[in-house]
Amino acid sequence: MTQRIFDDAPMQGTLLADILELTPCPQGCRVQLDKTIFFPRGGGQPCERGTIGGCPVLDVYEEEGALYHILAGQPDAMQGVACQIDLAQRLDHAQQHTGQHVISAAAWQLFGNPTLIARIEEGTSHIEFEKPMTEEQLAALQRRVAEVVAQALPIRCAYYAPEEAARMDVRGKITPHERIRLVEIEGFDRNACGGTHCADTAQIGPVRWTGSKLVRGAYRLYFRAGGRALLDAEEKDLRQLRLGALLGCESGPEAEQKIRDLHQRAAQLEEGCRRLRQQLVAEEEELILQQVRAGGTPACYRRLEGWDTRDAKTLCDNVTRQQPVLVALALEQGENLSVLVAQQKGMDKVHPGKLLKDFFAQYGGKGGGSAALAQGMVPRTPAAEQAFEELARQMMAALAQ
Repeated sequence: MTQRIFDDAPMQGTLLADILELTPCPQGCRVQLDKTIFFPRGGGQPCERGTIGGCPVLDVYEEEGALYHILAGQPDAMQGVACQIDLAQRLDHAQQHTGQHVISAAAWQLFGNPTLIARIEEGTSHIEFEKPMTEEQLAALQRRVAEVVAQALPIRCAYYAPEEAARMDVRGKITPHERIRLVEIEGFDRNACGGTHCADTAQIGPVRWTGSKLVRGAYRLYFRAGGRALLDAEEKDLRQLRLGALLGCESGPEAEQKIRDLHQRAAQLEEGCRRLRQQLVAEEEELILQQVRAGGTPACYRRLEGWDTRDAKTLCDNVTRQQPVLVALALEQGENLSVLVAQQKGMDKVHPGKLLKDFFAQYGGKGGGSAALAQGMVPRTPAAEQAFEELARQMMAALAQ
């Protein structure tokens, strides 16, 4: 069995170890050491970066009680091989993982809310709880976590036989193993866990919530601890200053109220725009029908500026639903030209889908369609605009025959 140095010395960053087993693999080689400072991935915590015999460590995992290290390369020696981990990453992982223990224990003690799963990830970690928490509960939880951190409670890891662990007061479930590793925060919590932990709760540092949402019926709380929390506080302070300058506000509550007002105003404006768009479609629909009646041809070509493709599609549907008519629309949309050709089902003198296929290919666009509706987009150039108008005129002439 490999001696797990990280159990009792979580902040030890270097080690001389002997290689017990070395097996070539596609990445380089797989080695088993007599002792290791490398934490294996698992339990929601990734393995750590570092080197063994100067070779980068790509992965560390546990298999049937044995710890294996995947290296990019092969060490030159088998005895007294130098091992080194990224201590900054180790501290970060320990802060997030131990912070998760304190958060989960406090949520259970305060609200009887058990933890379902927890994961340490790049940037922000998260815990999934059985039940959602209110703002008041989250505030109380953060205060309790801060109290535990400030108390600098010692943290110890120890192994027990399954029957011995079963007699102890342990939060959460114990997964059956030959040996059960229990992590105890003195006077506060005892939990079965295989992760790396801080020496005491003070080493966790500050803990901040960064977000929450419901996932598969569980309540997921995102958090950052230690160095990550300090960076998060700095980012949020700067964001608050930027928002204040942008909104012309001096305080967070004032900015929050102004954002609420703007959100409400945006909803009102959106509804007003929706009504205006409906009115615009109705007016354009009447103009097209008048043009068809006046021209004596069941077809028309229109060039529209600033139109949304969805509104243009609604216009085509409305017109072709009323009369056996073909509508060709050219929409000026910045650097692009969107085109739509629609006709009432059953009209078969022209096939818009086939005709536009060649147009899109010739002018570097994308699109397609059927005999009833064809649409797409090409780069907006004078040549493309003229070619589409000519194509529309040809379809109108075919229908007039």
